[in-house]
Amino acid sequence: MNLGIIADIHADVRALAQALDLLTHQGADLIVCAGDLVEKGVDGDAVIQLLQAEQILSVQGNHDADIFSNQVFLREHGDPHNPNLRARLLMDSTLDYLRVLPTTLRLTLEDRLILVAHGTPWNRNEYVFPPVPPKQWRSDLAHYSAAQRSTFLRMAVEGADIVILGHTHLPMCIRAGGMLVLNAGSVCGPQWGSHTCGLLPLPKGVFTVYDIGTGLPVQIDEIGFNIES
Repeated sequence: MNLGIIADIHADVRALAQALDLLTHQGADLIVCAGDLVEKGVDGDAVIQLLQAEQILSVQGNHDADIFSNQVFLREHGDPHNPNLRARLLMDSTLDYLRVLPTTLRLTLEDRLILVAHGTPWNRNEYVFPPVPPKQWRSDLAHYSAAQRSTFLRMAVEGADIVILGHTHLPMCIRAGGMLVLNAGSVCGPQWGSHTCGLLPLPKGVFTVYDIGTGLPVQIDEIGFNIES
C-alpha cells in the first residue's frame, strides 16, 4: 500500500486540496497528517472541514494546542469589525475537533508499526532537524551532537519501524538503526515552508517528497547512521 504524508498545513486550504489531489493521483491508499492544521493562514475552518470530509488521520501540533488561548484573547480583545480578525476567528466546531486530536498516532500497516507525532513523540514543541544542509549530509553525519543522537535513540525505544514527524517544515529521511524517521515538509505555501508532501510505499519502498506546486519529486536522499556510536 501507499501511505501519503502531510504536515504543517497552517490554515492554507488551497495548498491542502492540492496536496490531497497530488497524493491521490500518486496512488495514496491512506493519508496521515503530522499536525499544525491551523494558524498563520486564514482558512482554519475550511482546512478542518476538508480533513474531516477526507477522513485524514491527524495528530495535534503545537499551533493546534495553542489555538485555544489565542482564540480566547482574540474574542475578548479583538475588534469585531476588523475583517482581518474575522478571518482568524474559528468556529466552535473547529475548536472541538482540534481539542480532541491525539498527540501521537500508532498504526500497523503491512506489518510495519508507524508512529505519527508532530515535534517528537514526547514533545510537540521539540524540533528534529537534519544535522546540516542536505548537500553536506553524506560527509558531515558525524556532526550530530550527543543530544541529537539521544533524540533518535529515544525514538527507537518507542519500538516503531517508521516515525513520521512535522514541525520543522523541512523534508527529511533518516534511517537511525532499524528505524526510519520521515518528515514530508510543510503543506503550507512557500512563504512559510517547503510546500511539499510525501508518499511512502509499504512494506518496503522509497520515500518520495513532492513539490505541491509542480507535482514533481523533490530530491531527498535516505541518510543512515548508527545512533549508538
